[in-house]
Amino acid sequence: MLLKTQARAATAFFVGVALCISTVWAEAPDAGANPCVSRSAELGDSAFWANTAVAQYADGDYQAAVTTVDACFGIWGAMAGQQQKKLHDEGAKCPRTGRVSARAKAKIHENYLMNDVSTALWAKARSQHELGDIEQAKVSYGRCVYMACGRAWDPKGWFWSPAQDCANFARKLLNAAS
Repeated sequence: MLLKTQARAATAFFVGVALCISTVWAEAPDAGANPCVSRSAELGDSAFWANTAVAQYADGDYQAAVTTVDACFGIWGAMAGQQQKKLHDEGAKCPRTGRVSARAKAKIHENYLMNDVSTALWAKARSQHELGDIEQAKVSYGRCVYMACGRAWDPKGWFWSPAQDCANFARKLLNAAS
């Protein structure tokens, strides 16, 4: 029951994100445009990339979400992974999820690249799962889980963990296989 509630909350979040970035999307009607370069003054390149993949996932365009993540992962993936490794090596605690203070929110946003990569990996893993590409979904879920300290902002006013959600779906896949 808890997983169903979390899945519904995550889906609602991504539909909300898709609606929020619709103005950004409207600025870029060219479907062949580079998803690695933001066309919005309000979003940096990696945020635009992650939000594009999330919007595609929310719209049910799963293959486009996978393609978008793959197009830009090589640009930001390794650097975000190094950020995550550094936090782990230092024994740092990951930021809280849920509602946080303005100070905590600003600190979470300092790790924008890790946040964006974890969110993009979430969109890719969930899309591969929806496409029935279970073996590739497992790989993407694993990459997403590695980004344990990445956080995604829900427009309703709270942070959630893409890695935690990926772990929940990966666990369900593994349980179904055994």
